[in-house]
Amino acid sequence: MKKSFALLMLLVVLTGCSLNKASNYIPYKEIPQEYTLENAIADNLVVFEDGSITSGQSVWNAFIEKTDDKKSCVVRLAYYYTLGDSSRYSPEHYEEIKDNYPVLYIMDLSFDGITFTLYSIEDGEEYIFYYRYLMPFTDDSPPTSATYTKREMYILVNDSEVTWKQIQHGMFSSQFGDYIDHWVVYSEYSYK
Repeated sequence: MKKSFALLMLLVVLTGCSLNKASNYIPYKEIPQEYTLENAIADNLVVFEDGSITSGQSVWNAFIEKTDDKKSCVVRLAYYYTLGDSSRYSPEHYEEIKDNYPVLYIMDLSFDGITFTLYSIEDGEEYIFYYRYLMPFTDDSPPTSATYTKREMYILVNDSEVTWKQIQHGMFSSQFGDYIDHWVVYSEYSYK
């Protein structure tokens, strides 16, 4: 198992963002079940902890540079979530969910020069999503109750004209059919 982690790390470091279908990096399906946050950081994945990037910024930047040049590449993303402060939950709800955390989700984001593909496996089921655009957005006017002053995001969308305000509106009024298909794949917060 240590060999597979070392091999993944070596291949990611050697190939950076140029990981593509021709590379010999460890296929997604071969990622060990006991893969941890520490493994993801050591393997130079783009790591997000509780929503904000904490490791792999240079790998992400290389991915963005390649996609801007319309070059094919793949980046492996790791999303790590904890429960945080238990007082934020009702005691009943906390007891119900506490054994499910922390949790680590791994996703591969690829670009073939035209289309972005987001791939993951959860509970044995494959999920594949296709998007036309990876758009940068900045949320610099959060609600006063927010703990951050600014959030920078990259969001997968199929409409290059969509705005962050339209996406937000669609999330809050989805029952009226206003939901805009999107996926936030990158976020970086500036905290108060």
